[in-house]
Amino acid sequence: MNLMLVRSWGWPLGRMLKFHSNYNGAQRLNFFHGFRHLLLYSTSTSAECNPDFANYLVDFLGFSKQQALSTYTKLVRSRLARGAKKVSDFEFVENSNSVVKFLKQNGLEQCHIRTAVVSDPLILFSNVEKTLIPKTLAFQKMGFSVSDIVEVVKVNPSIFFMGLDTKIIPAFQALKEIMGCDLHVISIMKSPRIRLLSVSKLLVPNVALLMNHGIPIELIRKQLLRNPFPFLRKTEFTQDALIRVEEKLGIPRDSPRFLLGIMLLNSLKETTVESKRQIFKSFGWTESDVVTLTISSPFLLALSEANLKKRLGFFMNELGYKPSFLAKTCSLFTCSLEKRIVPRHKTLLVLKEKGLITLDYSLVSAVSYTESKFLEKFVLPFKEVHEVYSKHAGFRFSRWWDRPFFIPFSPTDVKGGI
Repeated sequence: MNLMLVRSWGWPLGRMLKFHSNYNGAQRLNFFHGFRHLLLYSTSTSAECNPDFANYLVDFLGFSKQQALSTYTKLVRSRLARGAKKVSDFEFVENSNSVVKFLKQNGLEQCHIRTAVVSDPLILFSNVEKTLIPKTLAFQKMGFSVSDIVEVVKVNPSIFFMGLDTKIIPAFQALKEIMGCDLHVISIMKSPRIRLLSVSKLLVPNVALLMNHGIPIELIRKQLLRNPFPFLRKTEFTQDALIRVEEKLGIPRDSPRFLLGIMLLNSLKETTVESKRQIFKSFGWTESDVVTLTISSPFLLALSEANLKKRLGFFMNELGYKPSFLAKTCSLFTCSLEKRIVPRHKTLLVLKEKGLITLDYSLVSAVSYTESKFLEKFVLPFKEVHEVYSKHAGFRFSRWWDRPFFIPFSPTDVKGGI
């Protein structure tokens, strides 16, 4: 949004005009019936369902009935917690419509608005001319594009209720000092895992702590862009993680993976990490094997227990790989088992059985190929494996073109038809 877009609403900069509801008279009467005592201004802690309010969310924002009821309950609790003053039925409808119209004018689609309202229903009570417009213009001055603002509102609509001078700008400036680049700051602020209120209180001290322990700022910036959440723990947790990375995970301080170990321990409970380590040992891995794998890729311990067991069962029981080999081959744990590893294993197996390839290609090298390169080298030249690869990877092979297509496929999916 820019200044011209704001003006396109028909609002002079000095005095903005009020919206007129899109509700017709009959709809207003139906909506107001039974709505007069909506707990927008109740002093009760009850959150009884109001069907008319739920119908508003269903009919005008595309909510499911269940979503509408749960969002209504959340709205009531939020208003009560803030000690909100009385809002009339008419004012609510008019204000909600003006908010929705403003958000749509600024690039949010119906599904985006629905997501924002579910996250924080209070956005429907925002004052367009006093809150939404000034905040939007402030974001633009900080370098946010229209699409950036859309992303921020989708993941964190509560940002409209934060103080511009007391919360938003200080958080932006603090992140800029760390990242050194406006674009990187904006990228972090679009993350659903960032909490702006915790930037100065938690993120900044944690970054300072890590730098004091010799971790390069370049590595810290890289991890912040990937996932800022682990930096939002209390500093005591990070301090403790600095010690436990070496003691519990065996990752030395001079390892380039040391920071990843800290992020892992700041993201998961120690008992969870230990239970993942025990899964490896239940498959015959030694402590040394587990440490070797952890040093190469700490976040493999963030995989679910079911995922680890399924992979280890396939690699060790079906393929016969030994722990000492797997510990040094973390790539097999980072690729999709169903979509990449199994289809390529089955394809190579058929090629070898039929004598179509003479070299003994390893699964590890086959997994490292890009999809197009693997198809070009091992699938397209051999009709004998088309069915096998199609079955396991979800491809269908065209008879008129020697190339694969994703299922589902029909002739009309090809541009211009057959």
